[in-house]
Amino acid sequence: MASVKTREFRDYCDEMYKELSGMKSRLEGFVREIEHMKGPDAEVLKPHISHFHDIVRTIDWKLEILTRVCPFDWTGYAGVERTASVRVEELSEKETIGAGSLGG
Repeated sequence: MASVKTREFRDYCDEMYKELSGMKSRLEGFVREIEHMKGPDAEVLKPHISHFHDIVRTIDWKLEILTRVCPFDWTGYAGVERTASVRVEELSEKETIGAGSLGG
């Protein structure tokens, strides 16, 4: 019985993640469309860009909360970054800080 409840919970989390991510993608698409518009229509719609960015930030915040409380398997999802964007350099043995070196 516990596995059924866990599966339902995981399904809920997966579905919410997909829906919120989809909303975010559509809003970002609207922003790109408005940014590429020309003429008087573009000027009327440009104020919407900041509103869309506000909604995207809210969705990001909700996605962060969701991923903290939900068991989530990131494998298999397109667009999920699997590598760090910053290169980490290994420290040499000389550069390694010993336990007694800090605060001493």
